[in-house]
Amino acid sequence: MLLRAATRFGTPLYLYDFDVIAARVHALRRALGPRFTLAYAVKANPSVGVLHFLSKFGLSSDVASRGELAAALRAGFPPSKVLSTGPAKSDADLEALVKARVSIVHAEAEWELEQLEKIGRRLKRRVTVGLRLNPPWGIAEKRVIIGGPGAKKFGFDLASAGKILRMRKSGGSASFPHLDICGFQVFNASNVLDARLLVDNTSQVLSLALSLSQKFDVALRSVDFGGGFGVPYAQGERPLNLGFLGKGLQEIAKRVEMEPRLAGTRLVFEPGRFLVAESGTYATRVLGTKRSLGVDYVLVDGGVHHFLRPVLLGTPHRVRLIPEKANSRRGPSSPSKKSLVISGPLCTSLDVLHPAARVPLPERGDLLAFENAGAYGYTESMPLFLSHEWPLEIGVRRGRLALLRRPPRVAELQARQKTPF
Repeated sequence: MLLRAATRFGTPLYLYDFDVIAARVHALRRALGPRFTLAYAVKANPSVGVLHFLSKFGLSSDVASRGELAAALRAGFPPSKVLSTGPAKSDADLEALVKARVSIVHAEAEWELEQLEKIGRRLKRRVTVGLRLNPPWGIAEKRVIIGGPGAKKFGFDLASAGKILRMRKSGGSASFPHLDICGFQVFNASNVLDARLLVDNTSQVLSLALSLSQKFDVALRSVDFGGGFGVPYAQGERPLNLGFLGKGLQEIAKRVEMEPRLAGTRLVFEPGRFLVAESGTYATRVLGTKRSLGVDYVLVDGGVHHFLRPVLLGTPHRVRLIPEKANSRRGPSSPSKKSLVISGPLCTSLDVLHPAARVPLPERGDLLAFENAGAYGYTESMPLFLSHEWPLEIGVRRGRLALLRRPPRVAELQARQKTPF
């Protein structure tokens, strides 16, 4: 399929298998059960084609900017199924969210509440708000992306949240009369493969939300547990045990049914990576090979300007070789796999897609395919570096290929620039 896509559309490209996305949605829904709501984290892959496909499953969506909001609405998510999280929302972001009437805005600082209050007052509208909390516990990450305990830019620490909730309870002039604070969110983990940690974290977040609800008389219409469902990237990593996750969450669901304060409360998870990462492949074409001081290099037409995650996190993705010709001379008697450095066209030594890929030495024209690239691939890239062409995005569903995004050509980008002096 990759060879077909590359032949038809060219390279570099991202290919997303929509059948894999569908399977991931169904698997996670079965594990979570009916009591929990899924809100796709748009930041993982904001391609409108992917968003439109996910909207067909009745999922909600989590947006972090007015750009993501526009993409979600265009893709078919109704505002009632859109929620927002993000540590530094601009005034324009907040205005767009309020005007769109999204289901809830998770505020992360007092100044953000103040801005939402001003917007609500001006528009004569009550704004549904949840407080994002930064508790003194969290799931430790190998490379801290979003979680772990301690100070961070995300959310209110508990003392700050308590100050806001006391102010609200007092009912004074500074109590945000245009804000309906009716929920809490804790998003403190990323790419967790241990189901036990996710279950324990869910239980702790629920207990915290109940405690604050009781202490400050907050109606719990939403408790949001964030995301964090992981996928295996490195060789030897084991996938998330959905069976264990499901059993643990079923026990929590039973606890929820016995708590009057949680009757009708929306319990939300925000998976992104888990739903789309394994659907995606980043494919590049081999331009040539060379040997330098005993090291074998493979030079390809894509690089970290398109696929930054491997060097950013120091975790190379699994890679496989796809010969350009099906009847290539490489067969059972082919040379054994070698340790190869796969590098792109950028003028920096940081442009290494894999520092030690174990694949046969490729030939010019072959494809190299990097797996699990459906999340934080295209969306985390820096395509303007060195003014190369951007990668394409292609979808495949039941064997049928479709162009999802033809990127702007370099000439189009340059045409938008001016020479005023």
